Amino acid sequence: MSKSNMDIKYLLLSILIGIITLSTLDSCYKERLKIHKFSGGSWNPEMAVPLFFGKLDMQMVVDKSEDYWYEDPNGLLSIVYRSEQITQVGNNVIDIPNQQFDSTVSLLLPIGLPTGDSALYLFQLNAEFAPPTNERFDSILIKEGDFIIEISTNINHDSYVDLIIPDFTRYGVPLKQKIDLPYSGSSPTTVTKTISLADYWVKINTNGDIDNKISEFINVLIKKGNQADNSPYSISLSQEIKNITYYQLFGYFDQYTVDIDLQKIDISMFNHSAIFDASLEEAMLKLNFSNSFGIPVDITFDSLYVEKDGGTKDITSNLLPTFSINYPDINNVGYSDSTIIIFNQDNSNIVDVINFFPQKFFYSGSSTANPLGDVIPNFVVDTSKISIQTEVEIPLYGRYIVYELTDTTSINLENEYNWEEINSIDVNFNTVNHFPFDASMQIYLTDTNYIVIDSLFSDIVPLTEAAIPGPPPEYRVSIPEYYTVTASITNQRLQNLKYAAHMIVSGKSSTYDSGTKVVKIYSDYSIDFQVSMKVNYNTDF
Repeated sequence: MSKSNMDIKYLLLSILIGIITLSTLDSCYKERLKIHKFSGGSWNPEMAVPLFFGKLDMQMVVDKSEDYWYEDPNGLLSIVYRSEQITQVGNNVIDIPNQQFDSTVSLLLPIGLPTGDSALYLFQLNAEFAPPTNERFDSILIKEGDFIIEISTNINHDSYVDLIIPDFTRYGVPLKQKIDLPYSGSSPTTVTKTISLADYWVKINTNGDIDNKISEFINVLIKKGNQADNSPYSISLSQEIKNITYYQLFGYFDQYTVDIDLQKIDISMFNHSAIFDASLEEAMLKLNFSNSFGIPVDITFDSLYVEKDGGTKDITSNLLPTFSINYPDINNVGYSDSTIIIFNQDNSNIVDVINFFPQKFFYSGSSTANPLGDVIPNFVVDTSKISIQTEVEIPLYGRYIVYELTDTTSINLENEYNWEEINSIDVNFNTVNHFPFDASMQIYLTDTNYIVIDSLFSDIVPLTEAAIPGPPPEYRVSIPEYYTVTASITNQRLQNLKYAAHMIVSGKSSTYDSGTKVVKIYSDYSIDFQVSMKVNYNTDF
């Protein structure tokens, strides 16, 4: 509920509290004055009591709901509606596919190798680490991943394989794995080993080479047994790297597109209200993009519009539909760079859009990485993201002839009070107003079907008159407006209140000079109010 709606309900409830208080005072006074000792007759007194007084201070309103307000250095207030969307996150965007390396090496035992002696062989393999088409992976800091090695050989002697990969390092130490191949009396001998790659740095394209190759060194040792020499022997290696996630990934990731799903911001200041012949002078839509991908990105909006009661209005601008956003360079891995795009009256129709008095703001689109197709260094970390912080800022600067607020409250007062004893109530409103707009109120009584059966006051009650704004460009009020008015509630309306099921509170307002003059609302504006009432009622004695 808006602040204005709450203030009207507060005023109404205070009046009703006063009625209730006087009704309960009746029995108290009869006891104190010992009226019951008299018999016969009727007493028709009047009682005047203060109901409440208070102050609506804009600075207090702002302090209690800072998320919805912006105050410029001069104190001019704006209402701000915000939202944030995260469009993509590291591992969910750049994926490392499973890798498979298969190779076979052949070897001969030296002729005449004595039993018990060993032969050592050294092989170098170049395994291809294959990224998706048109992409290149230069280095990876792996968060999780499995390195599965399966070795199968027809060697009929005990042997082992030492696998060394210098470009796989963990805390500076290269990956080295010894795999024993014991001969069990039959061939082939097959052994599988799984190695966790957590926290390993993998360097793929180094020293200026761009071939996606990883160098591996295979040391094979065969210890000659009593079995015959069946050379030539072969060793088949099947290597698989799978389920890879990363902390950091460097390379070039080609062009890819991520959708920006339809997002909505509610603009509540135009809910529960009707505005006639109004004009706001300024408005702003701010899009703050934060990008921690080390990748050039273009943002394209395919929809950017507002909605009111099912009708829509597009936001148009020479900044649309596509613009580039900043990104961190290689020296700022793990940090983000920001880009702020502002739509205002100089580059868009945002003022016309806000004067449509929308209730919702929508946008959707997409982001495209490496939009120019240039092969340049990219990087991504596991926490990389693109976030969009959206702000719709509406300065309280303009004019309106009628701004109408309505709200409905359920009531059930039939059995609560002695309504027959109250003849009439006069409610007095006294205000000291620093705001450059007036305000009035009416309260409609309805049955259970929301059909109006009466109004609480005979006419719409003016609560205050507008203070006079100063000259442009500040339009600042310097002298408040003092105002007093009395509204009467008759006995018949009180009876209708007794049986009413709902109250519809209707508040109306316009800016200074019947809405023909431009005004601004500042944080030091306030309105002081005092409400009292005089009750005419009957009591028997």
